Amino acid sequence: MKNSLFAILILISSLSFGQDSPKTPKIGVKVPEGETVVLKGVSVKFLEVIEDSRCPEGVNCMWAGRAIVKAEVTSNGKTEEVTLIFGETRPGEEKNTNLFTSDKFVINGLTLNPYPTSESTGKDTGYVLLICEEKNS
Repeated sequence: MKNSLFAILILISSLSFGQDSPKTPKIGVKVPEGETVVLKGVSVKFLEVIEDSRCPEGVNCMWAGRAIVKAEVTSNGKTEEVTLIFGETRPGEEKNTNLFTSDKFVINGLTLNPYPTSESTGKDTGYVLLICEEKNS
């Protein structure tokens, strides 16, 4: 009887924790450095990597580092330069991964690839900005 009660308790608790609403996976769009993509009529050009101080994989660092990227966003004839910060921020800075916001959707930066490794640090070329469009809630 105790075993049955215990099994029922485990079943009920696992069902209550397993009912989280499913999250839709984000589908990223690759924007190679110097190139432009258009999402829902919004043009995003990946201009440059200003800083890439992310701690390389396989290395122990005192600071996790960050990547700072400059992009140009054009919508409805208006062009704006946007600076994205992925990772750590310094005092007075705010982490920003938002490229564009409208009433219906937002375009966010997801990450900067490639992620540095101990062999590639300082030699990275061929950066790709990964962005996505999401519904604005």
